[in-house]
Amino acid sequence: MQGLVQRTDGLPIPEASIWIEEIHRNIQTDSTGHFTCTDLCQGIYTLRCQFMGYQPVIRKVIIPFSSLLSIQMVSQATDLKAVTIIQHRYEGQQLLQVQAELSGQGMDESRGQSLGESLKALTGMYSIQTGPSISKPVIHGLHSNRILILTNGVRQEGQQWGSEHAPEIDAFLASQITVIKGAASIRYGSDAIGGVILLEPKNMPTQPGIGGEAYVAGASNGRMGVVSGMLEGVPSRWIQGLSWRIQGTLKKSGYIQTPRYYLENTSYQERNFSGDVHYDRKNAGLEVFYSRFATKIGLFTEAQIGSLSDLYAAIHRSEPLVQPRFSYELNRPYQDIQHDLVKLRTYVRSERLGTFTATLARQQNLRQEYDYVSFSGSLNPELYLKLITHTADLIWEKSKNATSGQWSSTAGFTGFTQGNVRKYLFLIPNFRTYTGGVFALERFSRKQWSAEMGLRYDYRWLRAYFLDEPTNTIYYKTHNWSNTNASLGISYQLRPNLDLTTNVSTAWRAPNVAELYSNGLHQSAVAYEHGNANLRPEQAYNASIALHYSHQSFTAELGLYSNLISNYIYLNPDSLPLVRQRGVFPSYSYNQVRATFKGVDLTFSYAFTTHLSFTSKTSLLYAYDHTNQDYLVFITPNRTDNSITYTLKDWKKMTRTYLKISGLYVARQTRAPTVTSRLENGHFVYTGDFASPPPGYFLFGAEMATTLALAKQSIGIILSGTNLTNVVYRDYLNRFRYFAAEPGRSINLKIKIPF
Repeated sequence: MQGLVQRTDGLPIPEASIWIEEIHRNIQTDSTGHFTCTDLCQGIYTLRCQFMGYQPVIRKVIIPFSSLLSIQMVSQATDLKAVTIIQHRYEGQQLLQVQAELSGQGMDESRGQSLGESLKALTGMYSIQTGPSISKPVIHGLHSNRILILTNGVRQEGQQWGSEHAPEIDAFLASQITVIKGAASIRYGSDAIGGVILLEPKNMPTQPGIGGEAYVAGASNGRMGVVSGMLEGVPSRWIQGLSWRIQGTLKKSGYIQTPRYYLENTSYQERNFSGDVHYDRKNAGLEVFYSRFATKIGLFTEAQIGSLSDLYAAIHRSEPLVQPRFSYELNRPYQDIQHDLVKLRTYVRSERLGTFTATLARQQNLRQEYDYVSFSGSLNPELYLKLITHTADLIWEKSKNATSGQWSSTAGFTGFTQGNVRKYLFLIPNFRTYTGGVFALERFSRKQWSAEMGLRYDYRWLRAYFLDEPTNTIYYKTHNWSNTNASLGISYQLRPNLDLTTNVSTAWRAPNVAELYSNGLHQSAVAYEHGNANLRPEQAYNASIALHYSHQSFTAELGLYSNLISNYIYLNPDSLPLVRQRGVFPSYSYNQVRATFKGVDLTFSYAFTTHLSFTSKTSLLYAYDHTNQDYLVFITPNRTDNSITYTLKDWKKMTRTYLKISGLYVARQTRAPTVTSRLENGHFVYTGDFASPPPGYFLFGAEMATTLALAKQSIGIILSGTNLTNVVYRDYLNRFRYFAAEPGRSINLKIKIPF
């Protein structure tokens, strides 16, 4: 949906506020009075447009809208009284980069899923998995330490270097998730080579009283149940600006079922809580936020291999030997993770000097991994990692209107320090790191044009500590890195219904301690990992262009991107599995090459009638290793997701009712290293990988949803089904694809009750 807000004499109204009631989202017009809102599901929406000195305008809009929405505002005389203005701007609006967004109905449809699974609904997104219960997001083929995740404005820091270390985030915290595709290091710091994921909560309440939301979700596969609730309020009209919110989630699931068998020990549990207090006045404010994420995740037992012959047999076996009945039991091996976050944010606003915002945060990430066989005592984990992170951000922002156009300036400092303590078996060493960076961004908008330039300098210091066992003395190794990066973005409105956005930028990432010094069995990955102390920082050169078109019953967005990464670091499968006292494990070593990631994202929607529409989302990716003149391993395969939606007319107490059928096709990854094996001295020697990429697959799904009005209470209901034809398939980006198939059919029910 695109629109224009103007006065009765035809002049545009910049920075007008447009509130979309059904999805609780606020957007603003730009310097030319135009606004854009993407990713809206088909249906009827209520828009409330407001601007000081003008009468509010309320419009009902049917999506997809057939043309440019024009809103005229009539001037009115206003008796100005003392008011408190609480400004809320979504973080992603500050950057001129290609973005995708999950909000409103899209968020409701994904409730109960992990963050990685939720974001697969967006074009260009995928997930890398370890079994059916561990999933982490992938942007244009990049994941883990190449993606920054910001939760409520704080950089998420855990042991994210592991492909089986899912983000410790409760997705129920967010009312909107924005994905910035491509390098975004200038604003958010080093490591954002692949992109940034912003999880932002809904606006804090401003009116006295108490309200909230309750969610209940269930899934037939795993017999999963989820309960989440949020309560918020303003204590009294006599304490202007004070508001509060508490939120919690409980989740439990049992053994996941493939079309033919259950996966033993794939149960998992979550227990999450958060609290937020705001005090906002006209020119200053304070926020205190706390959250705890706690989960226990069982790991597929049949991935634990005892001998070389067992490993070879498991890789070539079509089904696991052990096929249990359903159970909620959760035994060894498993992960036990707890993540605590405390945040303090304050801001001061001045019309002359701009806005200064300071954010301090402390995170404690405790990861304990329990092996199938106990080597550290029956009550102790084999892997114990405790990571404490302190972050500090100081940001200055100022906007200025001039005859030439509108200028927006942002500058600041971001920094963090980390300390890691390990116990029991060795995988990575204890370490201490310090990181700091300064940046500046300048944005200029005039008529149809917007341009943004940025510059950033970063410095990182890392010291890893080791124990020399023969002498029982501690020694250390120290690294220092620094880098300067820049970006340039341009947006141009070619026509009222056609926009072009392009961005070129550089980014960098220093190697983490796992890539440098791993040397041990990684329990959760069921793999032995070897670090490389000679690794150098990655340097990325990113370019992207996106074209968005909206006219009558047709909308489309085409995005092209190219990311050249020098010194790209990845885990490369070794030729021989590793034999240890514990058993036999696939072995991986960190390697470094010159790599390119190029791709296409295409989304389009066509409304045949006001009730019937078709939507298609396609992602194509080509990645190549120029150093070895070969393809890269574990790269996202091409995929296309298509759906047909029929929206019913409102009937009595049922509104926003729709039926949707969908089909997801994921192609076989043909651009992967060739897999070969040969027998030498009684052992198989592998090249490329331990197994060839699995065949492509097609999954059929369906969904229906409605909103019931019962007395004064509304209830949102979504009933959906995934893999309805119960297809047996394996996914290339699942680390356990060597041993088992993916989940089978699941019927899911989600209920939302706002109050």
